Amino acid sequence: MVADQLGMVARFEVRMKSDRQVRQQEQAAANGQRVGGRRPFGYEQDGTTVRPREAVAVVAGYDALLAGVPLAQIARDWNAAGHVTGQSRWKGEHKGQPSPWRADSVRAVLRNPRYAGKRAHKGQVVANAMWPALVTEETWRAAVALLSDPTRRAGPRGNARSLLSSLALCGVCGSAVQSGGAARPGVRGYRCGGSTGHFARMAQPVDRFVSAVMVERLSRPDAADLLVDENKVDIDALRTEAVALRQRLDALATDFADGSLTASQLRTATARVRARLGDVEGRMADAGRVDVLGPLVAADDVRAVWDGLSMARRRAVIDALATIRLHPVGRGTRTFRPETVGIDWKGSG
Repeated sequence: MVADQLGMVARFEVRMKSDRQVRQQEQAAANGQRVGGRRPFGYEQDGTTVRPREAVAVVAGYDALLAGVPLAQIARDWNAAGHVTGQSRWKGEHKGQPSPWRADSVRAVLRNPRYAGKRAHKGQVVANAMWPALVTEETWRAAVALLSDPTRRAGPRGNARSLLSSLALCGVCGSAVQSGGAARPGVRGYRCGGSTGHFARMAQPVDRFVSAVMVERLSRPDAADLLVDENKVDIDALRTEAVALRQRLDALATDFADGSLTASQLRTATARVRARLGDVEGRMADAGRVDVLGPLVAADDVRAVWDGLSMARRRAVIDALATIRLHPVGRGTRTFRPETVGIDWKGSG
């Protein structure tokens, strides 16, 4: 009997301790505090003090992602700069050493609300954090929206090493163009991804022509018009409205706890507020997308800036400006014919 009683008391103490820990974590989250754990990338071990060199990499990672650079390339950039994750390898000859960055670990960083100065608990943002933000909330939301988009282009398009692979379209059937298919071994080429009989042509002359056209367009005096956004939102107003809507959700929960609202009324009111909040957060995400054309439009020497861009950023610029269509060149044709490369400008062009 004594053993049973002691065991019951011990189990009760375990439950009480667990409940206290849960309440402490919830309270810390509501106050925007950190409760420990692995050192977050970009911050010191206390999770509050910014580590400048890593913080620069985080900001550059957001900019790169929103400019069209694939996660794998961002991981390679971070590894090349000497950055490592907070995890250790658990097998192999490098067991115990810090793990290098991979696409999935970069994704986890860029999706983390802590970099926008937000405190999350159980997957939901619950408060403003006590540590400084590295990017704006709209930049973070834009990144999350991009990474969560089920229609986001991935695979060959995201990691392509050719300028137009999976970006250009076949002028015959509209299928995506793929690398390969050149008649001569060792010569890079493009072919229709839908049918091997539509066309196969050398890639280098096409790349040179498309690059020259992009540089010429961005060198015109009216190139700045490409940056004009007639539907630009008031981001300060959106932030204010988002805060008010989140406070409204808290007030609804309090009213329900006090008996002022029934369960049905709570569900209806919460659904309406969450729908509006989702719309506001979506518009904030749109406002946070970087303009990939900005560095080129503002440059004195557009060609020099273009040549200095990575392949991923060049592809993002082309995707923002135009739709490229490659047409068959005809049998026996050995000279490049510009009319076989269709360039349909998006917007006003």
